[in-house]
Amino acid sequence: MPITTATQRRPPVVVRRPLRAHLVLRSLFLFLLPFSFTLSAEAQPLPQSTLDTVRTYRSLERALAEPMLVYRLDLSKQKLKAVPEELRRLPNLNALDLGRNKLKELPAWFTDLANLQELTLSGNKLVDFPKVICGLRHLKRLDMSRNALTGLPACLGRLQELTSLDLWSNDLATFPEELDQLEALRYVDLRVIQFSPKEMERIAELWPRAKIQFSAPCNCGM
Repeated sequence: MPITTATQRRPPVVVRRPLRAHLVLRSLFLFLLPFSFTLSAEAQPLPQSTLDTVRTYRSLERALAEPMLVYRLDLSKQKLKAVPEELRRLPNLNALDLGRNKLKELPAWFTDLANLQELTLSGNKLVDFPKVICGLRHLKRLDMSRNALTGLPACLGRLQELTSLDLWSNDLATFPEELDQLEALRYVDLRVIQFSPKEMERIAELWPRAKIQFSAPCNCGM
């Protein structure tokens, strides 16, 4: 009878690579790569292509539980009468929706939201344009439709990155000459606001590169 040695009985050793774990770690790395700058000392605005795809938080409580991950926050339709000061704890906030609330003003600390690129304040109770908005130097999209604004401040011309301005359904009558500094502006919505043909012509001259939507002109003062 042939002798079977211990070496012969030992099954071959198979080295298995942790392939699944490797793929999981790789996917996680690729997902976090666009946000790696959050580890730096100072937060920076997101590229627009990335901002359009990030998660939207719809609860302030949930947002405050992981503040460094919040880039887009929707607090619309929550009957807010004041802007929650807790927003100051979200250093990476790039897009904020405060639409359909009961806001009459914005707080002085609002400029602490230095990375804001999109701000929605539609459907509130704003009469005076909050000049604190003029300090949001990275702002690109501003929606203040369906308020009761009577005019725009000259300081709005400082927003050199602003590309979209929605003022639909307000009571606007004041457009300072300084607004011609908004050279990046490409879209303006001024529908449901009464302007004479002369006023419409003047506004169009302020923003010759922008597509401006007007309602039919009125015979105001004629």
